[in-house]
Amino acid sequence: MRISLIILTALFLSIQPVIAQDTALFTPHIERYSRGWIDWDKGLIYATGRAYVDSNRGSRIKAMTAAQLVASANVVKLASGIQLDDRRTMEKIGNGTFVLKLKAFLRYREHQRKFVKNVRRPYAEVTLVTPMHGVKGLTAHLLKHLKKQPLQWQKFPLPDPATSYVNPDAPWLVIDTRQLPRTAAVRPSLFPKVSSSSGQTLYDLNKVHKSAHTQRGLARYVHSNASVEQIMLALEPVDKTIWPAWVQWFNPVSTAWAKPRSRRTRYIVASAQQVRGMARTNLVISSSDAQRLRREDAASKILKECRVIIITSAPIGGIEGRNGNESRFVTIQRDGHAIPISRDAFHPSMGLIVAVHGDKYPCYGNYLPNLSGAE
Repeated sequence: MRISLIILTALFLSIQPVIAQDTALFTPHIERYSRGWIDWDKGLIYATGRAYVDSNRGSRIKAMTAAQLVASANVVKLASGIQLDDRRTMEKIGNGTFVLKLKAFLRYREHQRKFVKNVRRPYAEVTLVTPMHGVKGLTAHLLKHLKKQPLQWQKFPLPDPATSYVNPDAPWLVIDTRQLPRTAAVRPSLFPKVSSSSGQTLYDLNKVHKSAHTQRGLARYVHSNASVEQIMLALEPVDKTIWPAWVQWFNPVSTAWAKPRSRRTRYIVASAQQVRGMARTNLVISSSDAQRLRREDAASKILKECRVIIITSAPIGGIEGRNGNESRFVTIQRDGHAIPISRDAFHPSMGLIVAVHGDKYPCYGNYLPNLSGAE
C-alpha cells in the first residue's frame, strides 16, 4: 500500500503543469521581405545584401564588400517602409525628406556573412541588424527629429517621474487579436493606439513614460499557440487529449488549474474586439477590460511602463490553419500576373492581393516576399 501511494504521488507530481518562460508561450511576429525581415518582438530590423563574384572581377573580397554596401542600403529601405501609426509610414515624414536622414540615424552591426560557391553564380551575402528600441535605436532618433517638427507631429512620451521604482515582477498586458477575421488582422506599427469600445483612449504614445518607451517601445508583436488560460497562468501549452482519462481525473488541468488564484499572475489578457485606422494598427477592447486595466495601471504602471504584448494571427503557412495535405503554395496577383510562392515565404502584410484556394486577402506593404523558400 505504501509503495502504491509513493508511485501515485510521483505520477501526480510528474504531470503538474509546467511553468512556461516567454519563449515557450510566444514566438516573434516576423515580417519578411525580399531585402530582409523585421522582428517585431525584439524590435530588430535585419537587411540582407547579395553580390555576385562575376560582377566583381572574380574577387570574393570585392563581392563581400559590395554585399555589405547593398545590405546597408536595404536597411534604410526597410526602415523607411515601417508603419508609424494608422496613417503614416516613415517615408511619408516631411514629404519624404526624413528618409534622407535615416542612414545617419541607424546604428547597425553585422549579423551574418557567408559565401555561397556551389551554385551557378557564386555570391557573397551579408546580413546587418539595427535596433528599433534603445537609446541608439531608430525610434529614439525619430522622436528627437519630430520634436523639431511640431507641425508634423504632436505626440511624445511623458517625462519620467522624479522618483520611480520599476518592479521586475510587474505583470504584462497581453492583447489577443487571434479571434479577429484574417481580413481584419492587426498590422504592427511603432505607435499603436488602444481604445475602449466607448471611444476613450487607453494607451498611446503620449500616455507612457519616456524611458520605458525608449527601452521597450509601445508593444511587442508575437504569435502564440497557448490558450488564454495558459497565458494567464504562464503554463506551457499541453495537449490534454493524449492523457488517459484516469490521469485527467487525478489532475484536471482544464478546470482546477484554470480557476482564478489570489496571487497576481504574470500576464493580464484582454481580447481585441476590432481594429481601427486606415492601416489597421489601432485596437479596441471592451469597456470592462479598459476599466480593469486602468485600475491595474494605477497599481503597477503596466501601461505607463509599456509592458504590452500583442498576439497577432499566425501568417498563412504558420502553425495555425495548415495540415499536411494542404498545398505549400499561395498565389500573389500583381500587375495582372499570378505568381506562385511558398507558403513559408508569405506573410499577409505585403501590399498584394493574395489568393489561397480561391479566397482573397487584402494585404499591405511595399516589397515582394522573400522567394528563396519557394520549392
